[in-house]
Amino acid sequence: MGTKDTGSPLRIGLNLLHALPEIGGGWNYIANLVNALAEGDTDNRYVAFVTKTSECLVPRRSNFETVMVNLRAESRPARILYENTVLQLLVRQKELDCLHWFSSNQAVLNSVPGVVTVYDLLAFLDSASFPVFKRTYVRVMQSMTIRQASLLLPISQATADALHEKLGAEPSRMVVIPVMLKDDFRPTPAAEVEAFRLKYRLPQDFWLYVAQSYPHKNHLRLLRAYHGLKTEGFSVWPLVLRSDLQQGRDEILRTIDELNLQSDIIFLPRLTDQEMPCLYSCASGIIFPSLYEGCGIPVVEAMACGCPVAASSIPAVEEFAGDAAIYFDPTDLEGIKGAMRRLQIDRQLCEEVRGLGLRRAEQFRAAPIVQKLVAGYRRAARR
Repeated sequence: MGTKDTGSPLRIGLNLLHALPEIGGGWNYIANLVNALAEGDTDNRYVAFVTKTSECLVPRRSNFETVMVNLRAESRPARILYENTVLQLLVRQKELDCLHWFSSNQAVLNSVPGVVTVYDLLAFLDSASFPVFKRTYVRVMQSMTIRQASLLLPISQATADALHEKLGAEPSRMVVIPVMLKDDFRPTPAAEVEAFRLKYRLPQDFWLYVAQSYPHKNHLRLLRAYHGLKTEGFSVWPLVLRSDLQQGRDEILRTIDELNLQSDIIFLPRLTDQEMPCLYSCASGIIFPSLYEGCGIPVVEAMACGCPVAASSIPAVEEFAGDAAIYFDPTDLEGIKGAMRRLQIDRQLCEEVRGLGLRRAEQFRAAPIVQKLVAGYRRAARR
């Protein structure tokens, strides 16, 4: 299926040099977007600049070319230097019409128009989550990018509004490109769910939270709310955490020990892309207490798989989940407890939320979003 845009084919660059599985939702967003382009756009040509880590993101298609760069994505200074020098020469050699940056900023000087995905403005809102040097760098580079990029692609209207209000980005220079669901994200057949449950020794009912362990993901309040339900005598389902336990790891583990929740919390390792729909389909409900999100990709994925959602009443999550979630104030332990209690006790409500989520998730299937994205590339190329 080709796109509906008219005009000569474009040559579009995809800068995937920064991409690592450890970036969590960002990695999933990129993977889904690139896969959707491969499935939905056969008219234009794509040149993906990758490391050995990010090479797997690029599908094998006749209109996709991979350029392997001998860099370690973990080495940020080396990558940034490369992006501002050698990459600019390669982009010219490949005669690209525009270059898509997926790391919320672009190079200082660009040889072709830049199209920049912006996930959030966390560095401007939550300084405690960033070391001082990183926070300063991100703020400077994002501010520069907002001024200079040919086109900005915020992943939600909430992020677009923040870009306009806080950094002065003009709405005319933004196109919202939300998460694009892979077709795999649908309810998994019962036999596969049971096989998955046995493989990872999961209970029949459980709460699920899919999030990295950064402070704004709010694991500590979730654990304290969970403990509160237990001390009140409520038979709360076990809590499964799908997290790599990076920043904030020690405090999470310490809190679990302090509250004596070792037998209630189950940690899952990194799963394959094929296993994630099984995980959501297996869960009795997803609890999503994040304090700040540019999108909240696990909420969309969970809805698509028929997993009922209880989530923070924050702008980005409400934008994506709509009426298909039970909401709570993520700073209020009683609110978190109340949402978990309601969804666990009221099976009719649980089924209603599940059905609403399945319908809501269809808005994030790829085809119409790809058309909007390719139209954005064409706009940028004309600049």
